[in-house]
Amino acid sequence: MKTITIVLALMLTACASTTPPLVTNSTAHTVEIPTMPLPPAELLTVPVKPKHLQNGSVAALLNHAIEMGAYLGELENQNAAWRAWANGERETHEP
Repeated sequence: MKTITIVLALMLTACASTTPPLVTNSTAHTVEIPTMPLPPAELLTVPVKPKHLQNGSVAALLNHAIEMGAYLGELENQNAAWRAWANGERETHEP
C-alpha cells in the first residue's frame, strides 16, 4: 500500500510540474496526400504463356513460334499500357 501511495504522489507531482503547451495564433494546415488511382482491370490480367514445345516437328515448331509471338505481343501491349498509365494517361491504347 505504501508503494502505491508513493507512485501516486510522484505521478501527481509530475503532472503538476509540467508546463502547459504554448498557445499560438497560427492555425493548423492540413496537407493533402496524393493517392495513386487504381490501375484498369485489363492491366492486372496476366497473359497466358504457351506450353513448352512437345516435339521437334516442323509444324510444331511453327505453331509454337506463332503462339510465342502472340504471347510476346500481348506482353508488349501490356507493358506499353502500364507505362502510359504510370505517365498519367488514363485510357489504355492498343496499337
